[in-house]
Amino acid sequence: MMDGVDMTGMTVAMMIGALAVLAAVAAAVYVGVRLTRRRQDVQEASSAKAVLDRRLASGEIEPDEYYERESALRSSQPPLRAR
Repeated sequence: MMDGVDMTGMTVAMMIGALAVLAAVAAAVYVGVRLTRRRQDVQEASSAKAVLDRRLASGEIEPDEYYERESALRSSQPPLRAR
């Protein structure tokens, strides 16, 4: 038979285990959201740069305007962190 101390110990151990599982799930969600946002930022930057490149190639904008806008585009984006 189990006495009160053994039951309390098991209950505490189960609660710690459940909290560890919850913490792992929360960490996985956090990392997933961060990676998704980073990918979206990179895609948006690539898209804006592609539009700018296309406009220069088609003659819509002059090279001076291209470099000015490209510089503004680069300075408005936070630098990507190294992995």
